Amino acid sequence: MKTLIKNFLLSVALFTSFSTVAFAQNEPGQRIVYDFSFQRDTNDIASKTKDQYALDIFKDHSRFVSFTKLKRDIYIDSMRKAIETQGGIQNVKSLNVSFSGMGGGGAYEIYKFNNGKIRFQQKFLRDTYGYEEDLATLNWTVTENTEKYGQYNCQLAKVNYGGRNWNAWFTTDVPVNNGPYKFSGLPGLIVKMWDDKNQCVFELAEIKNITDGNSSIPTADIVEKKEFKKVEENARVQMNAMASGMASTGAGAGTVTKTVFKDQNGNEITLDQAQRKRAEAEKKNNNRLELN
Repeated sequence: MKTLIKNFLLSVALFTSFSTVAFAQNEPGQRIVYDFSFQRDTNDIASKTKDQYALDIFKDHSRFVSFTKLKRDIYIDSMRKAIETQGGIQNVKSLNVSFSGMGGGGAYEIYKFNNGKIRFQQKFLRDTYGYEEDLATLNWTVTENTEKYGQYNCQLAKVNYGGRNWNAWFTTDVPVNNGPYKFSGLPGLIVKMWDDKNQCVFELAEIKNITDGNSSIPTADIVEKKEFKKVEENARVQMNAMASGMASTGAGAGTVTKTVFKDQNGNEITLDQAQRKRAEAEKKNNNRLELN
């Protein structure tokens, strides 16, 4: 059991190694908050999860990121400091591990630029990888359908991307050429977007000004999109191996005397239970926002 716990802590140490960090650049901007509903299991409509995403718009670019990631980054940073306080991972004796209340949002970040290009990136263990796409050529079809969405006068547009047929209500009442996920290019803000299977739904929740937004773009190794997917899969396998106690701890690892694991509801569970929950969740997590 001590070996399994040490393996888990090593994975945390790897995850919290800030080897490719860009210092935060505080800049005023506009934050557009979207509620997101996603059906994780294609065979179970009850598997829908919810989270919120922030679209922060700055002068030269925008950043799309989940509140889950924003919360997790703060929590992981506190764990890193706790490890440092105890003299490093080799000296850790006690660590309280709890991801309750984090939500289920994605760990990626999307940076969109004024020329229609985007950068999708994510940190895997020690390194941050990303890929770039030119979405200025998205083949939007703007229909004549109009509707009132809350206080906004909207028009319906359609586009095919990532193997899904997407519908979008956009409004020229908010002169922002942007929207959720990778989408932009319409003559106004996208206030609602959903696929034709209703498995993925983004809905506008709030628009507000921010004075200290993080406009920095972390350094990343830019690869082709196909290569990025391979990196993503390899990282997932490594993390599962570490969580299962199959990774080598290396010489000189300390002896952890107490580690507390909690589930999403804040209930204390054993390491074995945490591993089983992870495996069960992985089986049901068979859907993807992009199908190809």
